[in-house]
Amino acid sequence: MLRRKTSKVKNRRNTRQLHLKVNSPRIFGFTCLKVFGKGVKFLVLAGLLVGVGWGVKVGLRKALIENEEFRLEAIELRTNGRMGVEDFVRVTGVDPAGSVFSVTLSDVRKKLEAYPGILDIDVSRRLPGTLKVDIKEREPIAWLECRGLGIVARDVERGLLVDKGGVVFACEPWWVDGTKRLPALMLMDGEVGDFEIGTRMRHREAERALHLVRLSRHMLSEVPWGLAVVGVQNDYSLVAATTEGTVVTFGMYDHERQLKDLVVLERHSRETQRQMERINLIPERNIPVIFTQGSGVAPTPKSAPAVENRLEKDIRAILNRS
Repeated sequence: MLRRKTSKVKNRRNTRQLHLKVNSPRIFGFTCLKVFGKGVKFLVLAGLLVGVGWGVKVGLRKALIENEEFRLEAIELRTNGRMGVEDFVRVTGVDPAGSVFSVTLSDVRKKLEAYPGILDIDVSRRLPGTLKVDIKEREPIAWLECRGLGIVARDVERGLLVDKGGVVFACEPWWVDGTKRLPALMLMDGEVGDFEIGTRMRHREAERALHLVRLSRHMLSEVPWGLAVVGVQNDYSLVAATTEGTVVTFGMYDHERQLKDLVVLERHSRETQRQMERINLIPERNIPVIFTQGSGVAPTPKSAPAVENRLEKDIRAILNRS
């Protein structure tokens, strides 16, 4: 077979390349100038960007914040509670004389959310100069007192409020006037963690006392008196004081029936013009009643207490405190 001839030649020899790096003062100077030139261009570009940003910022400030057209003229505050515009300004730090655009809405929400007595917040702007604020607050239905934990009812600094769900929260300044007539839940002692601010209380007897208060708000709404204090006497009974000064013993349960009996007895007391001093509502029949002296009373049942105990003295002290 004939072989085809070709003009390609394979060079099997290894090729070696030699790299030489030459340095001299002149070359080093040119390198420095090149680097310096790039640095100057970068600085000029950065300066231009900063200048543009500053100019935009100043322009926006003059167009929005310093523009008299966008001055904050009104704060429309709607709430189911008692927070007023002055309280809102104090809590959030909003400048009433500033611009509506100087108010950071997220900061306003964050500051309001720090209060456990506030459930929901909606803040928005309505141009040219109105700030709209919708707040949903917890509605307190009772004070809480626990001497063992240093909680004092009807004391803004040391007292705590409870809503209908049993959540405990502090009494803020805007709630002071609206809580003067609220009943008090009283416990002789408790444990750390039973009443943590912003959470539901974890105390069985206190929850039963709250149930009695919650039910009395409904069942006693049409009578001219109510329950002023409800104290936990032991694990099976509660002792309450009405706004008329009558000391009433309740069980832990069957509150609806007991409140109905109390209404009937109070009505009878008014009709006969005899002031009741003590009532024990736990029995379903032959309810023990003690009338005050000088009111033409019936004989005192043996089961009725004759002397105030420590709990009743503390209840009287709360009544005098208000």
